[in-house]
Amino acid sequence: MGEKRGVPSETIQQIRERIDIVDLISTYVSLSKAGQNFKGLCPFHSEKSPSFSVNPASQYFHCFGCHAGGDAFTFLMKQENMDFMEALRELSQRAGIALPERRQAISRSASGLSRERYLHLYQLAASWYHQNLQETSEAQGARAYLDQRGISRQSWATFQLGYAPEGWNGLSNWMERQSVKLEELIYAGLVVRKEKENSRSFSSYDRFRNRVLFPIADIRGQVLGFGGRIMQDESSPKYLNSPETDLFFKGRSLYGLDKARQTATAAGRFYLVEGYFDVIALHEHGLTNVVAPLGTALTSDHVQVLRRFVPSVTLVFDGDSAGVNAALRTLDLFVNSGVDVRVLLLPTGDDPDTYIRTNGVEAFLELEGRAATLLNFVVTSVLDKAKKDSIQDRVKRADEVLAILQKTKNPLEKDEYLKVVSERLGIRQDLLRKRLPTLRFRVDSDRDKANQAEPTATVSLPAGKREERDLIILLLQGRLEPTHILELDEESFTVPVYRHILTQAIGYRDEAGQLNLKGIRGSLSDDPAYEVVVAQLSVWDLYLEDSHAHVVGCLRILANKRIQRLLDELIGQLKVAERDGLHDDVDALNVKIHELRNQKAGLMVS
Repeated sequence: MGEKRGVPSETIQQIRERIDIVDLISTYVSLSKAGQNFKGLCPFHSEKSPSFSVNPASQYFHCFGCHAGGDAFTFLMKQENMDFMEALRELSQRAGIALPERRQAISRSASGLSRERYLHLYQLAASWYHQNLQETSEAQGARAYLDQRGISRQSWATFQLGYAPEGWNGLSNWMERQSVKLEELIYAGLVVRKEKENSRSFSSYDRFRNRVLFPIADIRGQVLGFGGRIMQDESSPKYLNSPETDLFFKGRSLYGLDKARQTATAAGRFYLVEGYFDVIALHEHGLTNVVAPLGTALTSDHVQVLRRFVPSVTLVFDGDSAGVNAALRTLDLFVNSGVDVRVLLLPTGDDPDTYIRTNGVEAFLELEGRAATLLNFVVTSVLDKAKKDSIQDRVKRADEVLAILQKTKNPLEKDEYLKVVSERLGIRQDLLRKRLPTLRFRVDSDRDKANQAEPTATVSLPAGKREERDLIILLLQGRLEPTHILELDEESFTVPVYRHILTQAIGYRDEAGQLNLKGIRGSLSDDPAYEVVVAQLSVWDLYLEDSHAHVVGCLRILANKRIQRLLDELIGQLKVAERDGLHDDVDALNVKIHELRNQKAGLMVS
């Protein structure tokens, strides 16, 4: 029958026949029987009504929305961003069919590690950290801390909690004895490389030290990263996450998803909390359909993950102002998403962990029964701020609510909330209805302008554009440090509008990296073609947990991509020189290519 990429076709066919595609896809999407097929929301594009079908008889899937389709290999390649050989190895293990040893070529990611090696390293690390917590004398403080937090020993095992010792090289020394190279640990983000000043040498140290560790797994339970918490207040950050890699993205990952998926699908609901301990506490009280973002703001990617499995989400937030504001920020993400969202606000001073341990699950469920819909919560929050004795303030609040109501496409919701606004603010409904079309035109017009000026603010962003956008937003808002401003390079920007803005901005940058923001905005506003986009970016609500780390990451990505473009160009020149027998040129080009590759490697581990 021949071979495909070095693997006999009959072997591939055996794997294909042994894989249940419904079972495979159900790991990622909630599927329900519909005639001869199973249907669900497509994982490859955003949709409100299921258009994604899986046929168990033919073992194929097809989406009638985005037209994606294929077999189990195709699905895994698209879903997990694997190449064919990676998908083949994954499915061969799942099917229990061994591949010829000599044919398993290793596919390396941009980080320099194969997917299998990366996962192996993180599972090794998770096992070592977990063993430390359970057995070593160094972990006595960590054990006491978890006991004090009320975390049961069963939860230690369920969540594979661990402890990173205080020393600088505990993990790397142990990994070396397991035949793991230091460079691999650096690539994986488990060890940090630090260049020595005035020297080409470097030192290294474990990323996590003297912290309780929470392994972060993908939906299949494979460890992709860690979250580490200090056990007492120090100058260092309370929480530290693994760096983002080719496989680990904080904006897409949800803690506990692998353990919550099945019960959430059965219950039709996820509880969304804010922290690791909150997830564990609800688990210990029998509420296992609970997840949390990784200490970052909720993203549209998170929402897409949630809605694949459930029609309903209950947001569980602290009752203080920070919790209220966190709930308010989720409106734009959830509105018109097709997800029914409720907001459960806990009493001030409580978080899910402390509340359920003190009051029990029945009290928690009683609060949930009184949880408001997200839209009702947001509208009520605005109305509660209204000053009844101030006409101007009541009109202002009415406009705020009307602007919120523009976000929903449900006409019945709008009508009902107009009645509420009328009653609460003492403004006649007919006046509110007259105001609504005027506001609708203004809001829609602003949205249209934003879409024209910022076409990259969609899920279909080309690679690289998001980093460029965020840096320009921070530049225009005066949120970049001078050292970072000096690192901005026009040649690294590929989007014309961002590159133009940066070019103009550099003219208002002094040698220390300080910017004359007024001068920049004035210059750009003089150009009608850029005025709207600059205004939009200048007021963009870009929330970042760690602004410095985000900027450093964006700069690294842009620098890496620029080096790759230069490499591609030089490699093209090298091929021509080799063809024409220009030996001197070949030697010179090889030197340059080697230098650039070293620069790129340095960026990846810095």
